[in-house]
Amino acid sequence: MKRCIFLLFILLSVAIGNVYADETGKNVLNFRKINKEHKTYFCAVGISANSLGDVAIGFSDDYINVYDKHGNFKYSFAFKVDGSYLFEFDNQNNIIIFTARDGMRYYFSADAKLIRTEKISDPVERERYYENHSNKRNLDVDGISYSMRQAFGYMKFIKTDADGNELVIYETGSQYIFKILIALIILALVALVICGLIKTISTEMKKYMET
Repeated sequence: MKRCIFLLFILLSVAIGNVYADETGKNVLNFRKINKEHKTYFCAVGISANSLGDVAIGFSDDYINVYDKHGNFKYSFAFKVDGSYLFEFDNQNNIIIFTARDGMRYYFSADAKLIRTEKISDPVERERYYENHSNKRNLDVDGISYSMRQAFGYMKFIKTDADGNELVIYETGSQYIFKILIALIILALVALVICGLIKTISTEMKKYMET
């Protein structure tokens, strides 16, 4: 009987291990390559560059645009992350997605093929990795400077050459107007609610004073 229980425990352990291995080997982020430049009113999370001279900008709505060294659009990556993420290119020009919630690092090729995954289990190491890799807003690549400038939700991704000439690679554009309209609508609704509450309180206080 004890031998049967022991064998059952071993089989369950192997099965659970296989399930975990299968999950870590799957493209759970639905990471994919698309040939359309992503335009959004969401904020950028950072920029990165590979050894080929390509530069990339990631957005908080889970898209990454990649441009060549001349600032021309090449391709985008689309994916789905629960919570916040960081990204960067490694020494082999693979792109790494780090999911802050579970401490996973996903390595993808330029063709969006999953190469491997790594989990940072130690909370201290995870926090250190996040601090060292988050919010890269400036890069220098072979004498060329790249910067991400954001103010009040409006964003520009700019390339500056050695002579100080600037080229806007990406700009928020019309999406910013849509974002502002949404913000104004929300503010108007909040103002209406506040005005309604003030009026209601004033009416009730007036009734109370009259009694």
